[in-house]
Amino acid sequence: MLKSFIREIIGASPVASDPCPSLLAFRNASYVLVLFEGAADDRPEMQEEMLANQHDVLAAHNIAIVRVAGGGVFTSLDQAMDIEADDVRRDLEGPSPEEFEAVLIDPNGATKLRSQEPVSVPSLIDAIDRLPREN
Repeated sequence: MLKSFIREIIGASPVASDPCPSLLAFRNASYVLVLFEGAADDRPEMQEEMLANQHDVLAAHNIAIVRVAGGGVFTSLDQAMDIEADDVRRDLEGPSPEEFEAVLIDPNGATKLRSQEPVSVPSLIDAIDRLPREN
């Protein structure tokens, strides 16, 4: 009780109150499409095909891609990130390592879209355009 009272007075740390602390590096900077790429089927390959040659469109709409595959976290260019896969999976209540899921996170860290099927770039842009604008 004393700890919660102290937090109320001084405020909770940004990480403690962030809806997805593992992706804090993207906060207030971009939307993030997190792809949990399980090895159980061909959905990761289908998603990869849908995103192929779409880097300019994604950049124009401020969408970063983060892939969680096996025990690693990677950018869309297959560069490893210094983020733990289990942390991302826990923060986003993601699927098991064998399953596929696409999750769109807004710049505030809130989950805005979840899909067990691959998501097209037009669908992502449509989902973002439907979100209320903040002042």
